[in-house]
Amino acid sequence: MKYYKEMLFSKLVQSGWEIIHESDNTEWWLESSWKIRSIKQNYGLECFILFLVDPQYEGNDKSSAVWAIEAFKNLPSARPLNTGVAAMNMIKGQFDVKLSVFVNELNEYRASVCS
Repeated sequence: MKYYKEMLFSKLVQSGWEIIHESDNTEWWLESSWKIRSIKQNYGLECFILFLVDPQYEGNDKSSAVWAIEAFKNLPSARPLNTGVAAMNMIKGQFDVKLSVFVNELNEYRASVCS
């Protein structure tokens, strides 16, 4: 597992989420996806985490071309355009800050669904 996925997984677990399904069987624009479920507030709420590939990438190893990470209520059937509940770009720098903001946005979404 890539470092950024390990860090995201750790933050999600600390915030009361679990991964219930992983998929690597994906379209050209998607490196992989996780289906996650809340095991804390609003128990059972599910979301999808998508690891999006740089649209200009033409290689075979998509894991080295992850450009953004986004969370969605439902699994989109086509490349999404920033319509998710949380988003994070993977441009180098400030990864820890971006990761915290991403997980906070996901947690805020979970809290808003409870309200």
